[in-house]
Amino acid sequence: MQLELNFFNIIYLLSCSIGFILGLVLLTFGIKRKSTSILLGLSFLFLSYAILLAGLIDSGLIIHFPNLFRTGNVAALIYSFLPFVYIQYSLFQPKFRVWHLIHLLPAMIFIIDFMPVFLLDTADKVAMISSQVNDPSLIVSYTQSRFFPDNFHTEFRTILISIYWIISVILVWKYKNKNPQLGNKQILFRWIQTYLFFQLIIIAPFYLTFQSSNSDLAYKAVHFSGALMNLGTGIFLLYFPNILYGTNFYRKKSSAFDKEDFQTSKDEKSVEIDHEKAEELSKTLDELLKTQKVYLRKGYSVYDLAKDSGIPHYLLSQFMNQHLGVSFPEFINKARVIHSCELLDQAQTENYTLEAIGELSGFSNRNSFSSAFKKVTGKSPSVYLKERGSIRDEG
Repeated sequence: MQLELNFFNIIYLLSCSIGFILGLVLLTFGIKRKSTSILLGLSFLFLSYAILLAGLIDSGLIIHFPNLFRTGNVAALIYSFLPFVYIQYSLFQPKFRVWHLIHLLPAMIFIIDFMPVFLLDTADKVAMISSQVNDPSLIVSYTQSRFFPDNFHTEFRTILISIYWIISVILVWKYKNKNPQLGNKQILFRWIQTYLFFQLIIIAPFYLTFQSSNSDLAYKAVHFSGALMNLGTGIFLLYFPNILYGTNFYRKKSSAFDKEDFQTSKDEKSVEIDHEKAEELSKTLDELLKTQKVYLRKGYSVYDLAKDSGIPHYLLSQFMNQHLGVSFPEFINKARVIHSCELLDQAQTENYTLEAIGELSGFSNRNSFSSAFKKVTGKSPSVYLKERGSIRDEG
């Protein structure tokens, strides 16, 4: 059987190609930055694999790849929870718990259910596919299930995706209520909203054709819509590289930003920061320092902080001066000193020199480290270290 390049097959092919490429890009940058892009990348990879299998079934080419038979649904079941987990970790950053692996349970049940099929030799798989290859809807009716009725897995998979989608919408709604100003997550929040909208392309056609007597229409509604969603989401991401590569993608473009990008009018510089706005700015900066530890970057400037936080640099300076009573260097050095104290308190850094501790904390040299440390703590690093040693000895 040869591939006929009709409209549906072209969309399947484009969707898989873009999905695999973007999945690998997101995964690569996610691993480098230790970000939630890992989850988004995995969702693209698993969905693209499931779409690849759907395309092979629709074209009849699945008969040439018998060992892939029934693996598409495993990928689809794993994909079902990945967008939800991506949104959850992006907005709320929960700690990983072993029980979170419960999301894999549906995929594991399916694997156990179809283990006899997976263990068949190639010839038997080809014979099984040959008996159904002319009717794609028959192949995905999962008539070989040991524990469930025909069509259960197709319907269950889409319902599962729907449930995760509803929970994701609830999470987004809760986050918006708790963080009405959004702060530095404004771009991410808008992307997540768009992502949830695209997911409707997978969900809606299933319910619209649920009672249809046209099996071919029902098959394409469930599977081809996934290809369209994957393709649409991928094209959207290509226009927003700050999501694809991470929110700090443009930060390394130059070591210092052009001052013209940050010039403001006198009216902007004299804007009044009320108590509510001050709390919002404080929360945004605290979150940035806690999650990204930007203060560890040497030569980090107020312009870098403005870019990373999404807060204009003039507003940052005014907030620090009026509400915190410090300049930007004092603000960033305080965070570095706190980090250095944490390092000095750790037993594994006992053999580190003070110069090394200062460098690990973002200071460019020992003198700037000692000066900032004494200003924040009231004592030099060597005195602090000696006192900590005495406490350990007494303990």
